[in-house]
Amino acid sequence: MIFESAPAYRAHLLRETAIPQGFRFHATSLEFVPPERPDAGRATMNLAFIGSDAPATAVGVTTRNRFCGAPVTIARERLPQGRLQGLVVNNKVANVASATGVDDARRIAAATAARFGYPEAAVLPVSTGVIGWSLPVPAILAAVEELPGTECHPLDVAEAIMTTDRYPKLAWERREGVTCLGIAKGAGMIEPNLATMLGFIVCDADVDRDTLERVFRRVVDRTFNTISVDSDQSTSDMVVALANGASGRTIDEEALEALLEPVCRTLSREIVRNGEGTTHVLDVTVRGMPEAALARNVGRHVVNSPLVKTAVFGNDPNVGRILGAAGDALATWDPEGTVDGGRLEIAIHGETVYRDGAFRLDGAVEARLAERLRSAAMDPAVHGYPQDTGSVGIVLDFRAGDAVAAVCGSDLSYEYIRENADYRT
Repeated sequence: MIFESAPAYRAHLLRETAIPQGFRFHATSLEFVPPERPDAGRATMNLAFIGSDAPATAVGVTTRNRFCGAPVTIARERLPQGRLQGLVVNNKVANVASATGVDDARRIAAATAARFGYPEAAVLPVSTGVIGWSLPVPAILAAVEELPGTECHPLDVAEAIMTTDRYPKLAWERREGVTCLGIAKGAGMIEPNLATMLGFIVCDADVDRDTLERVFRRVVDRTFNTISVDSDQSTSDMVVALANGASGRTIDEEALEALLEPVCRTLSREIVRNGEGTTHVLDVTVRGMPEAALARNVGRHVVNSPLVKTAVFGNDPNVGRILGAAGDALATWDPEGTVDGGRLEIAIHGETVYRDGAFRLDGAVEARLAERLRSAAMDPAVHGYPQDTGSVGIVLDFRAGDAVAAVCGSDLSYEYIRENADYRT
């Protein structure tokens, strides 16, 4: 769907979003002065809450970054218990490497649980924002007291958890009398094995933990773990799924997967489209590999290549950079040379540009490809709504097996550099 303005996009989400039964959404804000940067003046932090009327089956996946944030540490403790009733989320401060970070997060989660009448360990704290700042705990606790009176639409929660995001991201699906809703944030530090992203999936199906765990991990691996904006894996990544059974419907594993996958796929692609400074979305498909893992690693290598990214940003069909990135990927991920690079075929937007060890280019091909790149370009200055301009499709077929992998990435623009150079200033 194409939107012409932020109000039109917001109106669509308010009108169409499917909300699972038995879940409540709240959002408020507070002000604080970061002690690490007192000269910066007062900052605004948003605080959001997603709660279930009844304890919900809970599963999740977290970053593999070895220097993870305090909320990730707590998530790794609480998620294995398999039951949660709420998520309390702040933006602005990531709560990473703070001397009191874990204790601060526990205090906030406990206060939130008490305010809503939940068991103390039933609320998971989540944070995103600047790494290295400490949470303004007194101000957050005061805001927690206000949360029950701030019930709102899920869109307000999606907006509250944003940092450098250009627009809020929601996705939903209904099947067999069951509703699934997903909310996500993320724009930079995006790399497979999760990203600087938060994803919250709420569903009113009645499902046991083992089934939800199996399905959710498969779906996350095919969606959130196949995206990249800048190849940096964050300290705070987390995707959590809650299923509270409020619909009264029990669905089997196949139906659950069909419910979760489109929600997670939509959210993961919107994270890339919404990436910091992104002007093009790259869809790289690697075919004909002996193993899926190798295919995915080659795809990641291509979408993460600064030379490929900048060429796409400049609408320059410099296909030699794609070949170079693919060759570097094979040297890195296939050092034994099991894949014969001589059989590689490269196509961009369905047009073969490399085959049998040689490029197939001329002025007309270059002009067509440059025009396709221009037509897929977005304006990174546009905020408030997604621009659906399609993507740049790149296919590498090594003709060395049956394994296939798809990776979704972004280009690298001046705006990305500006955004990250000015992030704290």
